[in-house]
Amino acid sequence: MSDATDPTPLEELTTAPIRQVLDAMEAAELTPEDALQLSLVLLNFVEEVHLDNLEELLEQEQADGVSIAVWAADSARLKTARELLEEVLGDDDDEEAIDGGEGDEVSDEG
Repeated sequence: MSDATDPTPLEELTTAPIRQVLDAMEAAELTPEDALQLSLVLLNFVEEVHLDNLEELLEQEQADGVSIAVWAADSARLKTARELLEEVLGDDDDEEAIDGGEGDEVSDEG
C-alpha cells in the first residue's frame, strides 16, 4: 500500500520545467480546441527535433544500427500521432492547417 504523499509514476518522470508547464496548462483552463492546438504545436516541435536527429545520423560516418532502429520506431510513432490528430480535426481539408500551409504538392513542370 502506498502513502498519499508518494509521487505518481508521472510525477517521478517529470522535471521541474515540465511540471511548471503542466501546472500552467492546468491553471489556464484550456478549452478542448486550445488543447488540440497545443497538441499540434507540441507535435510539430517533436517532429522538428526528430528531423534534427536524422540530420545528425546522416552526418555520422557510420551510424550504429540501434540509433537508426530507434529513429525509425520514433518516426512510426510520430506518424501515428499525426494521423490521430488529423482524425480528431476532421477531413483532409484541414490538413493544410495542420501542416502550417506546407504541402507535398508536386508540380508538373520540369
